[in-house]
Amino acid sequence: MKPQLTLQTPLELPNDEISNYLNQLWISEDSYNSGANTFSLIIWQPAWLEQHLVRAGLINGPITGYLSTEIVEVAKQFILDKGLPLTTSLSSNELFKLLEVNSADRDAEDFRGQFFESSISTLNPRRLITLAPTLNNNSGMKTFVSAYCPLSDSSAMQPICGDLVVFRGDSNSIVNQGLKIIDELSIDELPSWLWWNGNLDESSEIFEYFSNNGLRLIIDTALGSPNRCLKVLDQLIKSNKAINDLNWVRLKNWRESLAMIFDPPSRRPILDHITDIDLDIAGDHVLQGLFFVSWISDKLGWSFVSVNKDNELFKIEFKRRNGEKIHTSINPLPLGNPSIHLGQVIGLRLISKVSEEQRNNTCIILGCESVECMRLEAGGMADMQLIEQVVPNSFYSSESDVSKLLGSSRGNTSPLFENTIKIALQIFSAFNY
Repeated sequence: MKPQLTLQTPLELPNDEISNYLNQLWISEDSYNSGANTFSLIIWQPAWLEQHLVRAGLINGPITGYLSTEIVEVAKQFILDKGLPLTTSLSSNELFKLLEVNSADRDAEDFRGQFFESSISTLNPRRLITLAPTLNNNSGMKTFVSAYCPLSDSSAMQPICGDLVVFRGDSNSIVNQGLKIIDELSIDELPSWLWWNGNLDESSEIFEYFSNNGLRLIIDTALGSPNRCLKVLDQLIKSNKAINDLNWVRLKNWRESLAMIFDPPSRRPILDHITDIDLDIAGDHVLQGLFFVSWISDKLGWSFVSVNKDNELFKIEFKRRNGEKIHTSINPLPLGNPSIHLGQVIGLRLISKVSEEQRNNTCIILGCESVECMRLEAGGMADMQLIEQVVPNSFYSSESDVSKLLGSSRGNTSPLFENTIKIALQIFSAFNY
């Protein structure tokens, strides 16, 4: 990956001088440095976990806004040391409140927005605008402006440059001052994206301001209550907004692995006789599991019938066009390792029955590791034809996933995801979560 080169130390400017400064920035005799003709990216980057860990003296600064390995490991150890439930999310309010109690009021430099991950910089964004809210509720807003140029591997290639703007302060000052300025900074002829790199339960006023402004949206429905996340998805679909969900992106390996099993024509009849699907998820955040089941039902033309909850088990019933019932379940499992993203799929068991003879029936098992495959084999499934596959457990950083979305230039919601959302909403609205 090419690192970013900052042409200058970020310059703090009064709010009313930002727009004019940026207009003058690329007026130069050097025609190659007129700025990239690509896209603009606005990032909501609270980095609450990193800020809390710095304040508690558990990690050193500077604050960058990125979820490093050190941050993850220190936060997980804190959860274990303080006896919090193992299903505690690294973005949960319970964790933040306990860190606040243990705060030592340490401080560190805040570099959010002043540099960005190389997988994004290589796409040569024209303008990067970072909203960096602080834990200090009494801090006024400060604005920083700079130019950047990614380094080129070839000396013959001229760098493609862009600029960055950082709004740093408490959430109220960002609402009252920052949002007014951002409209002036939009470049109408270029596509603009919002990456909401935080919990969807928070700062709804800011999120709704941007979602109403025609931006292409990148969200993560693993961060936020299922009720709030589905409400956001429902509103965005109804208003025909372009939605990209990192929680859906992380399902790609599972969807592809399941689809590949049925590539051989000899296995296609299995799909017409599916009777049961059991899905294991890590923790109790049900959305990714709900997406997976909804995607399967959409692809196979099933209709939703009913949903209920038996202890922690979500039981969802579908029916085929011929009226036959399919029983599916989503089983939240407490793991011994606190999760970055709650509710990630870790195992699937699919049963297809073509006759009363067990040996003529099929059991398909997908697991993120062999241990999960073995757990799903329990219950006499070995009497059936058994098809097993371990799904690659490749969790990329959010920045890497975002760069793929930006590189794809998707200006609308994937029809596959849109259909999945509609079924998930139908299921969820039938159940009082």
